[in-house]
Amino acid sequence: MWISLGFVIGSIATVLYYQTLEFTVFTILIVIMSAYFKPFSNVLLGFICAFCFVGLHFYLFYSFEIPKPNEKYALESTLVIEEVISSKKPQYIKVKIVALQGRHFSNFRAPKAMLSINSVQPLTVGDKFSALIHLKHFRSNKNFNVFDNERYAFINRILFKGKVLNKNLDIINGDDQSIISDYRHFLKNTYADTELQWLYYALLSGDKSLMSYTDKQLMQSLGLSHLLAISGLHIGLIFSFGYLFTRFIVSKINLSIEQSSNLTLYYSLFGFLAALVYVYLSEFIVSATRALIMLGCYLLLYFLAKQPLRWRSILFALVIVLIVNPFNLLNPGLYFSFLAVAIIFTVINKFPILNTRVKNKVIALLVMQIALFIGLLPLSLYFFNGVSIAGLIINLIAIPLLSIIILPFLIVFTLLSMLLDIGILINLFDTGLYALFKLLNEIPESLRWITTGRVEPISVVFTYIIMLMIYFLPYKWLAFIPVITLLLDYWLTEKPKWQLHVFDVGHGLMVLIEKDNQALIYDFGPSYFNRFSRTRSILLPYLKANNLTVKTAILSHEDNDHAGGLQHFIDTGLEQTLKYFHPKNTQDVCEVINIDFAGLKVQSFTTKGYGNENDDSCVVRVSDNTHSVLLTGDISKEREASLLVNNKSLKSSVMLSPHHGSDTSSSVNFINNVAPQVVIHSSAYKGQWEFPKPLVVERYNQINAQQFTTGVEGQISIKFYAKNLVIETARGQESYWFIKD
Repeated sequence: MWISLGFVIGSIATVLYYQTLEFTVFTILIVIMSAYFKPFSNVLLGFICAFCFVGLHFYLFYSFEIPKPNEKYALESTLVIEEVISSKKPQYIKVKIVALQGRHFSNFRAPKAMLSINSVQPLTVGDKFSALIHLKHFRSNKNFNVFDNERYAFINRILFKGKVLNKNLDIINGDDQSIISDYRHFLKNTYADTELQWLYYALLSGDKSLMSYTDKQLMQSLGLSHLLAISGLHIGLIFSFGYLFTRFIVSKINLSIEQSSNLTLYYSLFGFLAALVYVYLSEFIVSATRALIMLGCYLLLYFLAKQPLRWRSILFALVIVLIVNPFNLLNPGLYFSFLAVAIIFTVINKFPILNTRVKNKVIALLVMQIALFIGLLPLSLYFFNGVSIAGLIINLIAIPLLSIIILPFLIVFTLLSMLLDIGILINLFDTGLYALFKLLNEIPESLRWITTGRVEPISVVFTYIIMLMIYFLPYKWLAFIPVITLLLDYWLTEKPKWQLHVFDVGHGLMVLIEKDNQALIYDFGPSYFNRFSRTRSILLPYLKANNLTVKTAILSHEDNDHAGGLQHFIDTGLEQTLKYFHPKNTQDVCEVINIDFAGLKVQSFTTKGYGNENDDSCVVRVSDNTHSVLLTGDISKEREASLLVNNKSLKSSVMLSPHHGSDTSSSVNFINNVAPQVVIHSSAYKGQWEFPKPLVVERYNQINAQQFTTGVEGQISIKFYAKNLVIETARGQESYWFIKD
């Protein structure tokens, strides 16, 4: 057990902290402890094994190089489509690379890639074809407090992205269907005429692709998303069905079984096989596989040790999960699932469910739900920046409903549909369930989801320390020590007066100024094919995560890289925030006004109408008595000269380089007049225009300004204090040794 504990600790330390000071200190501490305490020698052994295993796993499954990576080189490849992300042209697909430049990869080791393609043939999951492709390592926008595409891609072994050069594809086995694809096609046909097809399909296959964005938002806001992800609850139910069904069959058939035979073992074996088939049909998704491993460990220990060693089964299951893939530690679901099981075991120890009265069962289930809500609350606040209050009550109904009615009936319907046409029964079932689902839409928004804003990791750690101290220590008052520590840290830490955030949006611009939980927006980033909007993927999630209220919004000009996400911003009901600077419409040049924003002075500057959108950009200066920020849009040297003539001083602490660092802007006179301490270039990583230009960078170097580029550094946030400013970058704060730029 000590070795297993050391392996878990070593995996966490290596994956999350390798090449940091924390890893070095922690390693030295374990070595010293192992020299003085005998059990720690086994912990050290497990720690060393974990370190070696993580390195080996990374080498085998993540370390792939691209031939001639610095050239636009057409690579011969053989690809298998795993998912069609977008069927509109240009299509966007996720593929498995089974061959590249004559090098073949086994199915379990083959890397994945996200590719755009303009194919004349319709593409479907499972299609295999050979093609010439451009390929580069996967790199995405990097921003604070929003969905991390790079980490998600790494978890799913999506190591590359690129473009398929062929328009006519020779599909090798597009007509071949696997058992899983046949099964999913059967499910879609079976429940095609139902209102809740997406729900039944997700529960029976683990695939949520049929869910609409609205349904996803509703389920998340009500705290019911976990019911759709095949996890411990579902695996436990399928195991129970298999177990009870086998016991029922044996009881009805007269079999000559020796009295010494352990029938429970056979029932459990059939239950486990049923769960295994269920996980297989879900394509071994991470949450389902994790739950199956936990079930297997528990059963193995139970039958070998003749007692329910619950805590040891959790530890051994965690070890197996990390052996399968130590980078599962990057998946939030790992922490939710193992912590949930630990909470359930704790409640069962206090409130047994089996062999008790119905009243006691209800009380135990009620206590379990409350314990899960409280125990998982810190994780929910950290990962999702909020919590569903309604979910606490709804889950008391939804979980028994799923366990006793929905999933059992779906299994029976699916099996019967293989033999008979039972469409009438399915529609009757769907009608009743859809009536209940419509009631969920009647729940007020205020009760669905409460956004709390960003929670620091240290707060989560200390909260769990407090919970453990309250539960285990005889002197509960000792829990006040970490509480007081947290409060002192909050009170004594100096808070910034206001903040500037320049998002990493590729080639484009999107800026947010934050003060007193209020936000001023300057530009909305690009939108591609009217499908992929930086406003939707970055700005709106960031506002929600940090619980910010937009008071003012400004559009510099109409170019797509600045205004692409404007309509998506308006669609959320925030159109009125544009009225100060754009009282008529955003096509006109912005108003020349001064306004107060939460105590900050916001000033726009006049333009004589240059006849081009770049030079007519809305130039804005935001300032307090100490610091100031100059937002310059895409102005050229001509507009810069005009600004210098009409304004005595534009001096600012921070400036966004005009036109993303183009050499058509940033004249020497303008730079000297503004004299910024910090210059931010909002441009793409190795973009086609190669901004910022070297000559521009050199001009800012002449005044010793600090320079940052969003494409290189990720989101750049500047915190303004009474006497100084602090700069943070997303790639500097949230970087991993295993994700290479």
